[in-house]
Amino acid sequence: MIAAISLMRRRPDISLAQFRKHWLDPHGVMTAELPGVSFYIQSHCIGSPVTNALAEQLGIEGIPELWFDSYEDRRIAYTSPRIAECNIDSEQFVGAVTRLVTEPQVIVKPPAVEKPVKVILLATGTPDVAWADRAEARLARWPGVTGYVRQKLLEQAPAPHSKIPELKIPVAGFAEVIFESERALQQNAGTLSGNGADADRTAIYRVEDYRLV
Repeated sequence: MIAAISLMRRRPDISLAQFRKHWLDPHGVMTAELPGVSFYIQSHCIGSPVTNALAEQLGIEGIPELWFDSYEDRRIAYTSPRIAECNIDSEQFVGAVTRLVTEPQVIVKPPAVEKPVKVILLATGTPDVAWADRAEARLARWPGVTGYVRQKLLEQAPAPHSKIPELKIPVAGFAEVIFESERALQQNAGTLSGNGADADRTAIYRVEDYRLV
């Protein structure tokens, strides 16, 4: 399984509400029609007490994920006429973007619920397997954690064939943690970013998910 994950900021001349609305429809509807997509989810970053200062500073407002069964399926999708249309439409609402290519590793299978209580951990810097190991050891088996997905970073680059400016945030690690309730999230809030250097470079985003495929 291969995933394409984007980190997005909205265009500065549109509101957050306009960004979210356009991203869902028409853009989400268009993207869901890419050939070979096995999973497509939009994670909308929302306000929360667990959102930390680094997350606010980085200013990421949307994190979409597209999963494919293979690199070949991804290549077909990203050379299709539909992706060209999506790239043009992205200019209507996205101000800056960077693209991660990852291998999703499901450590704890998330429950099939419509609106999971979910946070995304984003470590900045050069790719660091040790950060991912520490985050998994710290959080994957915590009481109240019902899902944990570790994204193994394979590459980071500007969005291909896109005129949107590159979002220059080097990514060291990426993980998704799902909690059984908002209360469970708040109880674990102090452990999310880790200690020392990990805490200084780990952004925490509370997200609201919309699954389109």
